[in-house]
Amino acid sequence: MSNEESHSYVQLLEAISHGNERAFSTLYDLFATELSRHILSKVNDKQVAEDILHDLFYTLWKNRSRLTEIKSVPAYLYSSCRYMILAYYRKRDKSMISEIDLSNIDILADEIAIEDRLYYRYTLDIIATEIENLPEKCRQIFKLSRIDYLSNKEIAEKLSISESTVEKHINKAISRLRVISRPYLLFL
Repeated sequence: MSNEESHSYVQLLEAISHGNERAFSTLYDLFATELSRHILSKVNDKQVAEDILHDLFYTLWKNRSRLTEIKSVPAYLYSSCRYMILAYYRKRDKSMISEIDLSNIDILADEIAIEDRLYYRYTLDIIATEIENLPEKCRQIFKLSRIDYLSNKEIAEKLSISESTVEKHINKAISRLRVISRPYLLFL
């Protein structure tokens, strides 16, 4: 991303953070077509792609006071889409997740600047490392929840512990990941 492009995003985000609807429309116009096309290529359903896109921009507007914290607008938008697509698949059919080639859902396509893609990968690596640094039981429970998509009840039964213990460990992991990733991601 060029300095001029980065500078224009800063001004745009600043205006949006103050409630400027016209600036928000400009941001939408800049990214909506490419994001929509990209989301559609991952979900193969036009209505779902539109819903994900609108949810993304709704969230941006709702959290507009924090938009100036975004370091790279394209990387932020594409990584947000990635999480929304994964959430869509998770909600649609938990069993389908294991059949999906997650590398195919890597939203950071070739049209995104290499420095933005590297920043995104760097952030994911930091989070993955922090997951591995969690205490053993906490890490095990967190992975069962977020990677294997087991419910708290299923985890409790599998490990012969209470659901409240499962919830406590998941909350502990999420809190720790929020702290470590806050400088890199905007809405955690």
